[in-house]
Amino acid sequence: MFWRLGFAQTSPLEQLLESEDFTLQQVLEENEVIQECKQLNKKLIDFLAAPEQVKALIDYVVDEPPEDGGDKEKFIYPYKASEVLSSDLNAVYDTLFANEEVVNKFFTFLSSAESPLNPIRAGYFTKVVSTLLSRRPDKGLVPQLLLHISTYSALELLLKVVSEVEEAASLQEADFGWLYDIDLVSVLLGKLDKSLDSEVQANASVALVGFVSQSPMQWEGSAIASMPSRFVNDLMKAESVSVLLQHTLSGTDSSLEHGLTVLSALVKHCTGEARTAAEVAPVMGEVRGRMGDLVNVLRNPPKLDSVVNQAGPLDPPLGSSRIKVLEVFEGLLKMKNRECEDKMREMGAMPVVMDLFFKYEWHTFLHNLVQRLIEDMLQGGNEDLKRSLFTDGELLDRIISAHARNDEWVKEPKRSRLGYMGQLRNIANTIMAHSKQDGNEWMSEYISQPAWGHFLESELDPTNERYEKLQLGSVHNRPNTHQQEEDDDFTSPPATINPYDHFNFRAPDDDQEDLFDGDEGPDEYGDEKDYDDDEGEGGLLGTLMGGLKVD
Repeated sequence: MFWRLGFAQTSPLEQLLESEDFTLQQVLEENEVIQECKQLNKKLIDFLAAPEQVKALIDYVVDEPPEDGGDKEKFIYPYKASEVLSSDLNAVYDTLFANEEVVNKFFTFLSSAESPLNPIRAGYFTKVVSTLLSRRPDKGLVPQLLLHISTYSALELLLKVVSEVEEAASLQEADFGWLYDIDLVSVLLGKLDKSLDSEVQANASVALVGFVSQSPMQWEGSAIASMPSRFVNDLMKAESVSVLLQHTLSGTDSSLEHGLTVLSALVKHCTGEARTAAEVAPVMGEVRGRMGDLVNVLRNPPKLDSVVNQAGPLDPPLGSSRIKVLEVFEGLLKMKNRECEDKMREMGAMPVVMDLFFKYEWHTFLHNLVQRLIEDMLQGGNEDLKRSLFTDGELLDRIISAHARNDEWVKEPKRSRLGYMGQLRNIANTIMAHSKQDGNEWMSEYISQPAWGHFLESELDPTNERYEKLQLGSVHNRPNTHQQEEDDDFTSPPATINPYDHFNFRAPDDDQEDLFDGDEGPDEYGDEKDYDDDEGEGGLLGTLMGGLKVD
């Protein structure tokens, strides 16, 4: 109503545009300039679309500001320029593409910039080029992005370009053979070389994992779409897997960590229903040839600093590399490849796996992973591998010994059951269930041992009975006693969980204090995922999240 009566107040930007003399800098300093661009303010767009203004906007995005410049030159003008150029204004783009010199300057930003890129400048460039590429694809952009793969903005843009090109190619909108001629997979695998920086290796790993991911991937707050099959097929070739394993197992600790991340994702991809035995055979063959080296990672992992927490020193921590090796083993078992299973058994993998299971008493993710490994073995058809669980892995004896250790452990005041007790109950029940199936009569020679019979009678059967009662809701108003903790199988670990410590990950120093509530410090018990197991010890989900603040 007020504007109808003439009382509407003219905005400072409108007043500026009505004046006779004003500059681009004055326009960019106005708070509402970006909003007015999105609302297609004709007077503003006519000004911004002038050739000299478009060139100045490009200069703000790609040129380094003067060293003696103020905040406006260093931050405000470049930021506002990138927002204007990415606002999809037809008039501005028409002017830009009519000036080939300015276009070339913009697209050669990556080749002229030093490595590593200024992350702020790279972010502005990425924002603008993402919009421009929908109007004018640039074949020379991908090789330049690969040169700056250590910068996250370059990685993000690379995956966006590849995804959009593949989508267009699948619709037969254009011929994008030029992208495949780059041999992108080989170039990215080469970025895992031990001579390169860890940032380069990390981003190359993210790109390669993006090729085989089954769902959008979250990394540093951005959703990276899963990549198309053309690149997955290249990665699954024997020569590609051989190069991946070579960089992974013959390089630095960084190349080992990031290479194993790619290998784990690749093996997981091979377990999908869409892949035939012939397609995954090259992957299986190359992995089988390096099985001994993978098992050696479990025995001799990269050196990590010890962790001291409320439960005592942990030297060394488990580390992400050993977790990734176990994930690779899990994928191999799911594919039921007899040759890989036999090689795993020959290399003595199971004794090492069981050693890790019992050494890291509060590592829930590890316990769940090993439980799944054992279940996959028992469900498979490789009797030799199954027998190795009971002979090489000494599974039954270790279960019995662990319960005896737990009985001694909980005698001390305020101690809860050891972290793997819930998984051990699941494993023991799985053993007994499989022993009753046809074809598993051979298991009787192990489960008929007196010690195991005593364990069933004194430990497993009573625990199962109590758990069944608990599941039926027949236990109410239970006292907070040590016996009740034993009945629950849901007691808390001794301290707040920090999901960084077991993998030796650390939050940035400025953010470290914000991760924890109260005075409770980092602990050894955390894991990065898979907290939904209903038999893990420690009231897992609540305990895991209770010590963290999610901003």
